[in-house]
Amino acid sequence: MATQRDKKTGNIYKIRDKLESKFDEEFEAEQNYLRLKPKTKLTSELLLTCEEQDPFADVGEPTIENVFSLLTTVLQHIGQLNRKVDHIQKEVEDVSIRVLRVEKKLGTTLATLEQLKDVVSISDLALKSSDPELAGFEFNAVSNEEELNELDFKLGSDAEYQGNLTKWLNVKIVSEDSKNRLHEAMEIVFKRDFLPKCSWKGRSKPEPKIPMSAQQNIMELFRVVGSNRCTTITDKIVAKFFQKKLPYAKNRVHLQRNQRKGCRLHVKKQPDTTVLQHLAGAQQI
Repeated sequence: MATQRDKKTGNIYKIRDKLESKFDEEFEAEQNYLRLKPKTKLTSELLLTCEEQDPFADVGEPTIENVFSLLTTVLQHIGQLNRKVDHIQKEVEDVSIRVLRVEKKLGTTLATLEQLKDVVSISDLALKSSDPELAGFEFNAVSNEEELNELDFKLGSDAEYQGNLTKWLNVKIVSEDSKNRLHEAMEIVFKRDFLPKCSWKGRSKPEPKIPMSAQQNIMELFRVVGSNRCTTITDKIVAKFFQKKLPYAKNRVHLQRNQRKGCRLHVKKQPDTTVLQHLAGAQQI
């Protein structure tokens, strides 16, 4: 039979088992609570979100009146845009017509100026040709160094001869541009086969050339006849002209007398009016 001591020991084991069982139950309950708590919070948040923003809320169906009102508003805006476009197009047409009128007047003015220029040039040439001081005046183009020195000396010592030669050259020269006037004067004063024997400073290999810069009176003559009624050229311009022309004088020897290589003038091109004319034609249609 079990002794009193064994009974007490058995009771102790039973109490221990109950305590362990209770601890296990409380531990499991705590673990379950911790596992369920976040899910409950997330569920509540989702419910709140769904309550505030319901994607399945009924917004109502569009009616024929609403659609008709919307279309009417769109058509009104389109009409306003069309009226603005028509207004802008009309302004463009008016500007194009005014530009065409201005160009027509400008063309007429330019044509009148050209005719007036020709009349003035012819009248001026007639007045120069009728100068009694030039009657019987003759000039022979320079063909060698001796004639060059003689011409330079005569221009410096004989004022009457210098004046008559200047007037005579002004009658012969028809260009208005200074560079072309210098070129025409060079063609008249010097023979072409003589200029290759000259250079500006006289430096050349294997033999030196005739220094054109030493002929100061001839250079002054070119400065005077190279100027026009609007522009007076300087000695530097004359020097630069000969410095450019003399190195290529040999290339002009075999040209015919009436075949001259004048200086090129850079003339601005007139604006093309073809586009405006087509536009005007389209407007008339």
